[in-house]
Amino acid sequence: MEELNKVLQALSVVERYEEYLFRKIWGRVLIVIGIVFPLGALISMNAVLVAGAIGLDAEIISLLANVIAFVLCGGFIAYSFFESWKTVGSQTEEKSTDSKHGPLIGIVWFLAFTLTGLAPDSLRLVSLLWAASISCLSTFVILRSVGSHGRVTVLFYLGISLLLVSFPLLLVSDIVLLGYLALISFSVCFIIAGAAMNRMAAKMLQPSV
Repeated sequence: MEELNKVLQALSVVERYEEYLFRKIWGRVLIVIGIVFPLGALISMNAVLVAGAIGLDAEIISLLANVIAFVLCGGFIAYSFFESWKTVGSQTEEKSTDSKHGPLIGIVWFLAFTLTGLAPDSLRLVSLLWAASISCLSTFVILRSVGSHGRVTVLFYLGISLLLVSFPLLLVSDIVLLGYLALISFSVCFIIAGAAMNRMAAKMLQPSV
């Protein structure tokens, strides 16, 4: 009986560490998204000024800013989760069957943000909030359905917050001001959510009473 208790305790430690690892990575991912995407959009907004300063076409500057933002975020997310799955031994048969939700989440995020290109110019940046909201809520549902690590409610609250914040912005008539407010809202929501996720991750390493 004592030996069984030791095994159960060991399994509990491993599970808590896995939860810590995935939540920590989610925290970093949310913070990176909250910085990189708004920065890319900000450069795209001011493409004419940047183009005049470095002597390139404004459309090229805007395209490069968006592509680099996508590549940086996508690369960081893919690398972070690949390393985490490798660390906890995700190549085992049991875990590999559950790993299909990763590409599904990636497809949801890619499609949601790609479709923002169909929004009118006046709502282009506000549509980033809608895309992020749909992505976060979909990710929360997917993680809940597969019972995966990292199935935390922070993503749900983030998705709802992004959606709620977007509606008052529609009352702003100045397109430039609307764009800046949308980017600030996007960044603040994601960074706060990332910090909350990191806080939850730290609690996973605290000994249970």
